[in-house]
Parts: sequence; C-alpha cells; structure tokens
Amino acid sequence: MDILERHRKTWNEKPLIRKIYGKWYLMILASLTKIAGGTVEIGAGTGNFKEFYPSVITSDIDAKPWLDMSFDAHHMPFKDSTLSNIVMIDVLHHLSDPVSFLHEAYQKLKTGGRLIMLEPYPSTFSKIIYKKFHPEPFIFDIDYYSTKTVTTDKTPWDSNQAIPYLLFFKQFNQFTHLFGKKFSVQERDVFSFLTYPLSGGFENKQLYPDFAYPILEFAERMLLPFRKLLAFRCYIVLEKL
Repeated sequence: MDILERHRKTWNEKPLIRKIYGKWYLMILASLTKIAGGTVEIGAGTGNFKEFYPSVITSDIDAKPWLDMSFDAHHMPFKDSTLSNIVMIDVLHHLSDPVSFLHEAYQKLKTGGRLIMLEPYPSTFSKIIYKKFHPEPFIFDIDYYSTKTVTTDKTPWDSNQAIPYLLFFKQFNQFTHLFGKKFSVQERDVFSFLTYPLSGGFENKQLYPDFAYPILEFAERMLLPFRKLLAFRCYIVLEKL
C-alpha cells in the first residue's frame, strides 16, 4: 500500500481527521473567487476536497484512479488565463522550484483568479514538535528567489517545510518586489495549535478522544493572541491583478 492509499484508508477510518480537514476545506471554499472558470486542486493526493467541492479538477503528479488528471505543477496543461482558482494543500513545500511555480500559476489564472495554499508553519513551538514527530525537514538557509538554489533532481516526495515561511514571511519583501504587480495578498495568516498536531495527522497516533475536539478548539481560540509562537499552519491566498 503506497502513501496515498494509506492516507485514504486513514481518512475513512479516522473521524477526527475528517472533522479537522473539513473545517479547512470550508475555509478554502469561502476564499474561492466567484469569477467564472475552472478550479484545480494541485497535489490532491487522496482527493478528499472533491467531497466538499464536486466540480474541482483534482490532480497530482502521480496518476491515481480517483483523481481527474496527472501533471507536474511547474508545467500545468491549461491555456493561459483560463483558471479561476488553484488550490494546494501541503504541496508548495514539495516543489523543486516554488518561485517558477508562482509564475506558472500567474499565467494560468484569470485576472481576479486566486491561488490558495495551506502549508506548514515553523513557529517556536511547532518546530520542536515537527522535528520530533515529522520526518520532513525545515531548511531555512535557502533563498528560493535566487535561481542558483533551484534543484532539478528532487523527487515529488522530497520536501522543505520551510518554503512557505521563506517565500511569504521571512523573504516577503522579495515576494513583493517580484510579484507585487502580479498578485495581491488577500490572506496571510497562521493558525492551528492544538487540534491538528494532537490529532496525529495521517501518520501518527491520535492523542485525544473525538469528544474532546470542541474543548481543544475553544482553547485554540483563546490562544489566538499567541499564534505566531504556537502555529503549525499558514494560510496564503493570492489574487491575480
């Protein structure tokens, strides 16, 4: 059983994961642009977002029978200025050339179209937990806005979880310089402190019972003032100008 099939099994057998991701999917739905055009999910993996948005075109670099398409995100097989939304959940940090991808997304989106990304975030607290329980690294000493850092021998499952943080937080001035006339930043937020990390995600053991979810969700709301110190996730929404 490969990793995507294993994750599909977890999705069906772990109600807590469906509840957490379901809340995130609703957040994404609220962020979708209303202009006409196709909505594509890149790196759709297990294809669960389609349960919430049936018209989405699901895709991944690995072809799977439950997905609609297979392609490399750096070279999307769509005509320029035809897509209304591009949705990505835990995908950007797997790309070999994320800045090149941003240029590609700009080309494929219509004016007013949106690129919506949900990614890991390395807060002071989350870095400790990610390091202990998650195998994917955070590598901070890379400037992805420099073409010298691009690697061509990277496999789709290789990753640097620091990529979203570097592109949209630490190196945000460089993003603004390069893309400020192409995209407007609609959202750039960090969140998720307790409910997701303690759920164990798709790979680890669940650390609290399902009935405790509302309690932890309430605690997260109380901790919002400290989200930059605690957050495990970031949420980025860009709109093509």
